[in-house]
Order: sequence, then C-alpha cells, then structure tokens
Amino acid sequence: MVNVRVKRAVGYVRVSSEGQIDNTSIGEQMEKIKLYCQLHNIELVKIFTDEGETGSKVDKRKGYNDMIGYIQNNNIDAIIVNKIDRIHRSGKNLLIMVEDILEPLNIAFISITEQFDTSSPQGKLFLTMLGGFAEFERSTINARTKSGRVATAKKGKFAGGKVPFGYVLIDSEKLILEIDKKKADIVKSIFKMRADKYSLQRIANELNNEDILKDGKKWAKTSIDYILKNRAYVGEYEYNGKKENNGIKYSIPKIISKQLWNKIH
Repeated sequence: MVNVRVKRAVGYVRVSSEGQIDNTSIGEQMEKIKLYCQLHNIELVKIFTDEGETGSKVDKRKGYNDMIGYIQNNNIDAIIVNKIDRIHRSGKNLLIMVEDILEPLNIAFISITEQFDTSSPQGKLFLTMLGGFAEFERSTINARTKSGRVATAKKGKFAGGKVPFGYVLIDSEKLILEIDKKKADIVKSIFKMRADKYSLQRIANELNNEDILKDGKKWAKTSIDYILKNRAYVGEYEYNGKKENNGIKYSIPKIISKQLWNKIH
C-alpha cells in the first residue's frame, strides 16, 4: 500500500545497451509508472530518462543526475520506478541513494514490480533484503561473464575489453584481431623514437606537431608509455592480468620486432 503522504512524484526509466533479458522498453516503463500514479492518486510531475546507459555507473547517467538535482530543489514526495534495477543494479548503491539522498529530504522510493515503499518500516526492510539479492545476482552474472571471457581467451581469441591501438577487430563472431596499417605505422614510429632516446613527452609532442592524433585526441605521455609497455605489439596478448598472476597469453599479429622491443626495455 502506498503511504498517504505521497502526493507528488517523479518517475525514472532506463534501458541499457547490454541486452539483458528483461530490458523493458522506455515506453513500457513510462506507461506502468503513469498507470500506477493514476491508480494511487499521485501527481506525476516529471519522468527522467536514460537510454543506452549501464546500471552500474550513475555518474555517466544524465537523466539520473538531472533527477537527483531536481528533487533537491522541488517539492517531491517520491521517486517511482518500474523495477529496482532500472535505477540501481548494485544493492549497495541503492541503499546509499535512499539513506544519503532521499531520507534527508523525506522522499520515498517506490518500485512497482517489487511492490514496496521505503517510507514505511516494512518497505525499508524489504529494500535492504532486495538490495542484498540484487548484489548477489550481479556478482553471479559478473562471475559467469568473466568465466566465459577466460574460456574465449584460452582458445586464442580476443576476449573483450578495449582493442589495442594499432589493431582492429575484423570478425565480431570469430573474435579475430588484425593490424590496422595506418595506426600500426604510428605505433612503429613511437617505438623507433623511443629507441632513439626520445623522452615520452618529446614523442607526444612530435606526433601532435604533425597533427597525428590518437582517436581524434592529442597524444599525452601517459598514452605513449602505455603503448611502449604493451606486449601486444610483439604479438603477445595477455588477458586477465600478467602471466605471473595467472593471465592467459596468446598470439596476435605483431607490429614490431622483438629486437626493437628489447632495445627499449
């Protein structure tokens, strides 16, 4: 049952780009929130939306952050979502939001699917329990995903993450990395300049002065250092940590020779 003090509310809806099974559309979530408010005589002041955003990184979600700013400056009694994982997939982050942001403002959190209202003691207890289950489910999914990626790496295929500069993923199904010739030439230049005793900053300056960019951005010495330390360029790609930490090493096309690598290491 909805607490009688809840008169004005905002809604929050989100769909991610991760393709989860129950990734209910924006429209469906909105309709459920509107219907809920009609049935409980709640004025729905505004609905905030995030599309294609992950549930774990709230700092990247514009709609979420706009909502938090809005409720702090307007007379709002509750935030309403269709399902708890639309606003937070981490039980810890969910409880932080309720205890640190909503409770000081006397704002309730209502989830339609789970049927609870945090303005009541029962709702708060239920929220704590659900938060624990949500955290457990997320950890299970992450463990399963990591296990799948490790198995992929053991087969000598690209296991995910950011493709090293100088390579391109040519087959998303077979997960094969090939050399991007234009970028590979830049990598070769970086290694050659380093072999000629150029400092990291000087290498970055040389590239920037020639208007040679890294994914549209100017080079920094940290980016140069990262490339110079990446063994992928000698054809040894590692997944899940360094080999001394049980990482998995497999072969990819090399961009520089072992001789050049050894010259600067």
